[in-house]
Formats: sequence, structure tokens, C-alpha cells
Amino acid sequence: MASLEPGWPAPVNIKVLFSDRRGGCSHAPYASLNLGSHVGDDAALVTRNRASIDVPGEPYWLEQTHTDICVNADMDATDRLGDASITRERGKVLAIMVADCLPVMFTSRGGDIVGIAHAGWRGLANGVLSSTVMALGSRSMLAWMGPAIGPCHYTVGENVRACFSSGTGFAKGPENANSAESKFSMDLYAIANEQLQSLGVEVYGGGLCTYCDSSRFFSYRRDGVTGRMGGFIWME
Repeated sequence: MASLEPGWPAPVNIKVLFSDRRGGCSHAPYASLNLGSHVGDDAALVTRNRASIDVPGEPYWLEQTHTDICVNADMDATDRLGDASITRERGKVLAIMVADCLPVMFTSRGGDIVGIAHAGWRGLANGVLSSTVMALGSRSMLAWMGPAIGPCHYTVGENVRACFSSGTGFAKGPENANSAESKFSMDLYAIANEQLQSLGVEVYGGGLCTYCDSSRFFSYRRDGVTGRMGGFIWME
């Protein structure tokens, strides 16, 4: 299994794993380490892929819906509807799945609490990062942003841009004679960075475009039918 190592000054007991698409057993168009059970892949292959992830326990999977809901994984709730989670329990593995949306990992500087968030444009507009930071508590926090679609390949309309009060992360594209709607490139990294810094969070990572690197990353916008990668964080 191939994975990325985050570059951030997290405490030594904080462990992060971000799986890319390599090293699994799924077949095209899900080749090969697809972790998504909801995308049409063979369920048995997804189970094998998930079992190959090198984490210390069963991940705390969420039913992601592009909201601002942050779930407290220590409550052992059966309802896991949300796009972020936190834990204070050592050995509990938080998880999200992405294929263009921005994965964000959180830890306190003391290494006594961690969180994870799935932040696409809807999540960013709905305030999922703010909800996660609030759930983590008012303490010195670090965040690492994993791979997401970059502004080089992410174009949105005025309806999306209007959901954000700040103009950060949007650049107007060339006029299209065949369309009356303005188009903008959207930089998820820039928007998330601004939101996190406004919350007092120290931010690391960013800059890896899932669309650009088809050998390593799944991308929903590039391929349509495709697999999902996983972000995982836990405390030893």
C-alpha cells in the first residue's frame, strides 16, 4: 500500500496515514486501492482493500454528506452522519474518504486530541472546519491539508462563488461566448487556509492536485466513476 507522510510538527504520538490509489486489488475504473463502498466497486474487493490499511484498529468511518456536522467518535454513536470527527481516545482511528475534496487532519500541540474533516466546496461554505475546531476546543491546534483538486482544474460558477463572503480562492476565468454565466477557478487550499488561520490554527500541507496526478490519486472530476482514497489519524 502506498501512502503520503504529512510534513507538520505534530507531537510524536500523533499518527497520520493518507492512502493513495496504489497497492490495492480493485479493477478499473477503481484501480486499485479503492476504499469506497458506495461507488459501485465489488464489495469483497473493497473489504480486502480496507483490511490492508495499516492502522491499529477498525477506522471510524463516516457517512459523508458535505455538511458542517462534526461527530464525537468517543460517544460510540451508531449514527455516523457527518463530515468530521474528533477523539480523545488513544488508539481510535478517525477516517474520511476523498477523491478531489480536501482532507484536513487536526491535532492539539499537546497531542491529547485529534480530528479529521472532509472539506469540499460545500463543506467549506457550510463551515465544517469551524465546527471541527470548535469541537476540538479552544487550544493551540495544528492542521495538515492533504491532496485535493487544485485551481488548475477546478472551475465553478457564480452560484458557488456567491456562497463565500470572502473573495479568497476565486479567480475569474476567460469569458465563454457560449455561456452567460461567469466561471471561476476555485482554490480549496487557499479558502481552507484562510478559514483555519482565522480560527487560530497553524496550517501545513496543501498544493497536491488530485486531478493532475492520475497515477497516484483518484479524481471524481477527472474520471467520474472512480474510487476513493482515505485519510486516517490517531493517537498512540
